[in-house]
Amino acid sequence: MRKTFYIIAREYITRVRKKSFILLTILGPVFFGLVFIVVPVLIMNSNTTSQKILVKDESGLIPALPDSAGVYFSFKYKEKAIEELKTNFSTLDGGYDALVYIPNIQPDAPYGITLYSNEQVSITTKSYVENVLADKLEEINIQKLGLEKKDILKLRPKIVIDDEVASADGSEKSDAAVATGIGYVSGFLIYIILLIYGSMVMRGVMEEKQNRIVEVMISSVKPIQLMMGKIVGIGLVGLTQFIIWIVLGFIIQIILSGIFAPQLMEMQNMQSMQPQGMGSDNTEILQSIESLQNQPIGFFLFIFCIYFLGGYLIYSALFAAIGSLSTDNDSDVQMYAFPVTMLILISIFIMMAVVQQPHTKLAFWASIIPFSSPIVMPAIMPFDPPLWHIILSVGLLILGFIFTTWFAARIYRTGILMYGKKIKFMEIVKWMFYKG
Repeated sequence: MRKTFYIIAREYITRVRKKSFILLTILGPVFFGLVFIVVPVLIMNSNTTSQKILVKDESGLIPALPDSAGVYFSFKYKEKAIEELKTNFSTLDGGYDALVYIPNIQPDAPYGITLYSNEQVSITTKSYVENVLADKLEEINIQKLGLEKKDILKLRPKIVIDDEVASADGSEKSDAAVATGIGYVSGFLIYIILLIYGSMVMRGVMEEKQNRIVEVMISSVKPIQLMMGKIVGIGLVGLTQFIIWIVLGFIIQIILSGIFAPQLMEMQNMQSMQPQGMGSDNTEILQSIESLQNQPIGFFLFIFCIYFLGGYLIYSALFAAIGSLSTDNDSDVQMYAFPVTMLILISIFIMMAVVQQPHTKLAFWASIIPFSSPIVMPAIMPFDPPLWHIILSVGLLILGFIFTTWFAARIYRTGILMYGKKIKFMEIVKWMFYKG
């Protein structure tokens, strides 16, 4: 046990002192911030590129169209023929990006409207033009019926449904969108962790074998001690990184709460003063924020850590065994790593399906099978699975870890000392039955 502890300490201290660990630990939250904040902002800003559009209306139905932040309409050159405008619209008034031709149409039969451009316009611009034209023609059709648009809008009110989970203890408010979001984030985090740290274990084993360091270490420790020391040491590195991310996340949450608290209070006050049925979009936002605050985040983090450790121990044992099979040709290792990687990929695809339907048979079986439960079970936890389901899943996860460790140790103890020979699959099967 003491020797195993020394190996764990060596792996842990060596890796946490690396600059790459420090940079990744600090930049990890920044990266997620870029993904969830900056990228959507960039996408929104990419849609605000200025587009000048010339309109040729031969129907006389549309005297003007509303501009947006990125699309500006002009109804100049009404006297010019469409054929002339098609050839020189890009040179008029400094150049128009597109020309919209509206033939002599009827409001209820707007056929033949065409958008001309020298380059393919974005789908956002085309969609905006279609929508504003449809709105104008809709107003004309409503006026023909002797109605007003506000009366038409009243015919289809905006419905906001409150989620409540009914149980014997009474009903509790829930939010399907928030639960789905938490499920996705949990599943993808486990997926990323398994791939990163599992491959880190495999590369570590390969490097020690290729550098012949393992020959010296095996002379004083058992192969199983060496394998478990490396797995646990790297696992503690990942757990340390995760804990630091949680602490940084809470700090960032406190800072953001202080920054956006006035806006949220203002939104709530405006919502309370609006007439019934108005401001439903704000209602949904406030309900989602309230639901997120009411989630048992501490319990989710506890479950997340259990499945993080269980999934890591299972897959890192397999990756360690695969790393011990390395030869001078790394393609052999990639061949054996492919099935294990596919197990992780299949699990993430299953997770994406069961988050939409968390109470199906697929969700149940995928959440108790040890190879998929580390990704699937944290994803369905926000949907309140029964306690016996959680206990069964954790119990099978522990059994899966014990079996996988035994299986991997049988491969590791033999493969780690084999050099200069391509290892065949049937030979690996024989290692399972070697004694000693």
